[in-house]
Amino acid sequence: MESKRTPDKDTLLSIGIIVLSTAVVTYFHYSVPGHFNAVHLAHYYIFYIIVIYAAFKFGFKGGVIVAAVMTVIYSPNAYIGVLSGHFGHHHVPSLVEISMIYAVGIVSGYFSGKLKDEKRKVEKMSAEKLLLEKKMAHDDRLRSLGQLSAGIAHEIRNPLAAIKSGIAMIKSGKNDPMITDILESEIERLNSFVDRFLQYARFGNNDPCDIPVGSFLMEIAELSKLTASRRDVEVRVENTLPQGFTVFGDKNSLKQAVLNLVLNGIDAVEGVPEGRVTLCAGHENGRTYFSVADNGHGMDNTDRIFEPFYTTKDDGTGLGLPIAGKIALAHGGEISVKSGKDGTVFTMYIQDRQK
Repeated sequence: MESKRTPDKDTLLSIGIIVLSTAVVTYFHYSVPGHFNAVHLAHYYIFYIIVIYAAFKFGFKGGVIVAAVMTVIYSPNAYIGVLSGHFGHHHVPSLVEISMIYAVGIVSGYFSGKLKDEKRKVEKMSAEKLLLEKKMAHDDRLRSLGQLSAGIAHEIRNPLAAIKSGIAMIKSGKNDPMITDILESEIERLNSFVDRFLQYARFGNNDPCDIPVGSFLMEIAELSKLTASRRDVEVRVENTLPQGFTVFGDKNSLKQAVLNLVLNGIDAVEGVPEGRVTLCAGHENGRTYFSVADNGHGMDNTDRIFEPFYTTKDDGTGLGLPIAGKIALAHGGEISVKSGKDGTVFTMYIQDRQK
C-alpha cells in the first residue's frame, strides 16, 4: 500500500502561522467594540494579508479556502442572510467586502500557481543544464586524456624506434661509434621528454622569494642572446617599472616561463628581415606582467597552443607553453596571447605579493 505523504516542516509552519494569526485577529475582531471603526478596518486588511500569504504558500486552492474562512469569520451575518433568503440592503457593504477578499484570494492564488510553475520549469532546466555540463566536462576529460596519450605515444615511439634499430645493428655485428652516438642521443631525447612531462604534471610554486625585475630581465636577455645572434634576431628589453621593483615568486620557474616565450618569439621571426623580439615588464590592475612581442607573421591557431603536445615545430614537444601557463597559474596569474599579421604578443601576468 502507498503510504500517506507526511507534511514537511515548512508546510506545518505555514499552517500554524495561518491558524494562529487567524485566531488572534478573530479574537480582537469580536472583542473590540463596534464603534472602533479604525480597529475593525485594520482587522479587515489583516484578513487580506492572511489570504495572500495562504495563496502564496498553497496556491489557488489555499487562497480560496482561506478566503472563505476569513469571510465567514469577518461577516457571518451576510452568509446567514443570503442562505436564509432574508437579504437586506444592510448586507450589501459586507457582501462587497467579502467579494473583495475572495477576489484577492483568487487572483493571488492564480499568480502564485503561475510563479510556482515557472519555478519548477527553471529548476528542471537548471538540473538538465547541470547534467549536460557534467557530461560535457566528462567528454572533455576523455578527449584531453586521448590527446595526452596520443602525444606521449608519439614522443616516445620515435626514440624507441631509433634505439631498437641501433640495438639490432649492434647485434648484427656492426660496431660503428656512430650507432652508439645515435643511441645516446635518442636516450637523452627520451629522458628530456620525460623530465619535461613530469615538470608539466607536477609543477608547483616551490621556492618563492623577492625577485628584482630589472636584473631578472637582464638575465633573460643574456640567456637568449646566443640563440638570437645565431639567427640574426634583435632582443630588446623595456622596463617600465620603478628601479628596485620586485615580484614575489619562484625565480627559476618564472625564468623558465619567460625565457620560453622569448625563445618562441625568436623562432617566430627567424628569416624575417630585421627580426625583433621585445621583452617588456610593467604593472596594471594589481598585477605585474611580462610581455614578449615579435614582428613575425603571426599565428593561425591560438586556441590550441596551450594544449599539451600541440606544436607547429618539427622538433617541438608541445609542452613549453602548457608549462609556462601552469607557472603563471601557480603565481595567481595567466598568459594571454594576441596575434596578427604584424606579429604576436604573449603577456604573462603575476599576482602581486603572494607570501
